[in-house]
Amino acid sequence: MKHEDTSNQESGQEKPVIRRDKVVVTKVTEQEFSQIKSTAGQCGMTRSDFIRARALNYRPRQRLSVAEVDGLRLLAACRTDMVNFANALHGLNDDEKVRLFRHQPIMLEWYEKVARVTDHVTDFLQSAQKANSYPAGTTDEEAEENAV
Repeated sequence: MKHEDTSNQESGQEKPVIRRDKVVVTKVTEQEFSQIKSTAGQCGMTRSDFIRARALNYRPRQRLSVAEVDGLRLLAACRTDMVNFANALHGLNDDEKVRLFRHQPIMLEWYEKVARVTDHVTDFLQSAQKANSYPAGTTDEEAEENAV
């Protein structure tokens, strides 16, 4: 049976089908089971995905708290306002920009700074909002240590 992922078909990318047909069994105590279940849930992962990630030396990240998600939404709204303002400025010709701000070099410097900030905000939002998946959304501790 072939699994089709329609989420990437629109962008022209097909997700490779990973067939996992080998089973690893281990016994754990009730306390260990509860901890695995709880931690996997905090990471937004199934127990199986969580255990597989940990066994292969990845560290799943915990999902964001409600307060963190609210903060990201506020940050996203701020970013949207900044992008809208920057786009409006971009649509003006040089004379209109000079009349608007009366000091074109200051306005252009500000625009460049805003563009850098919006790019960083976009990167942050995308990285923070990605759900854990295997192995994306995890960190390979060994690779991180070797990179240092």
